[in-house]
Amino acid sequence: MSISSPPQAIDQPALRTRNPQVDNAKFVLIALVVIGHGMGALRGHSPLLKAAYHFIYLFHIPAFVYLSGSLARARFDTRQGLRWLCTLVVPLLVFQAIYQAWNAWLLHDAFTYRITVPYWLLWYLASLACWRVMLPPMLALGRPLLVASAIALLAGYAGDIGYPFSLSRTLVFLPFFIAGHRFGLDDLRGPRIAAVVALLLLAALAWSIRDLDPVWLYGSVAYPGAWGGFRRAGLLTASAFGVWAVLRLVPRRTSVLTAMGRQSLAVYLLHGLLINAATAWGLWASLQQLPPAWRLGIAITGGTALACLLTRAAPLVRPLLDFGWLLSPATDNPERHPPRRPTPGHADTVRTSRQSDRKSVV
Repeated sequence: MSISSPPQAIDQPALRTRNPQVDNAKFVLIALVVIGHGMGALRGHSPLLKAAYHFIYLFHIPAFVYLSGSLARARFDTRQGLRWLCTLVVPLLVFQAIYQAWNAWLLHDAFTYRITVPYWLLWYLASLACWRVMLPPMLALGRPLLVASAIALLAGYAGDIGYPFSLSRTLVFLPFFIAGHRFGLDDLRGPRIAAVVALLLLAALAWSIRDLDPVWLYGSVAYPGAWGGFRRAGLLTASAFGVWAVLRLVPRRTSVLTAMGRQSLAVYLLHGLLINAATAWGLWASLQQLPPAWRLGIAITGGTALACLLTRAAPLVRPLLDFGWLLSPATDNPERHPPRRPTPGHADTVRTSRQSDRKSVV
């Protein structure tokens, strides 16, 4: 996006501000993550819950990847490398230990620490770390989005690809990260009624593929046959429409969602502990006896409520989400230091520049 103010004005930390649409989108998507995980534990053999589960997974992961790409910086210098280390790599290693210790306690099992396979939902941190490193060389290519799409489709033909190092998901969802960086939120335009229609069509698609193995939506394994690439191409195309639709419908102004969206990483990393506890303590098994419509309602209302409550717990785990405090203040999280009020002459520049609030998100 072209701007009229000098580029150096945007690079000044004092002029950075947050885009409320980004935070609104982060809460909507993190709530869908929590709902989806609860729904996965409750769906059983119910066609209704399987269709609802597929509907969420058709777009919510790609949308989060797109949003992360829209906030990623094109350069990867020493400062960005330290931020990458403190906000992605170290938290991944720490929560890998926390989750495996928590699981060992819940199941009365021995603790083992595996670094090669990210534990369950921690795959996103591993993939986000990879996408961040891959972005500069991908942008150096003539057509990065086309190349990323080809990689996503060809990755499934590698027989040994899968969960180790989250390699499969990294490659499968790479096009959404590149697209997010290229187009951002400002370029997602179109009538909102069309976005509603797109989601309704996506819901119809989810119903028609409700018996499809969910691993196709996870992007985590190789193809079972030669035609797998065509199926993935169709699913990724449908996901692209879903990404546009849900982000087009997200409020652009400050709302009740905005403050909660700023705590999305804490919600993401904490809710899995409770999901696992509910499994170990038999909560999901007891709820399986309820009618499908009740289970669907519990997943939606309970997941939304849990996401809201966990935003309040974010300050308790903040030191584990950003290890910049281990280094010098220069690499610490800029959100901990309130920005100075921008001068009137720079107000439009701050509002229109996507660079002003680009950071990796979950």
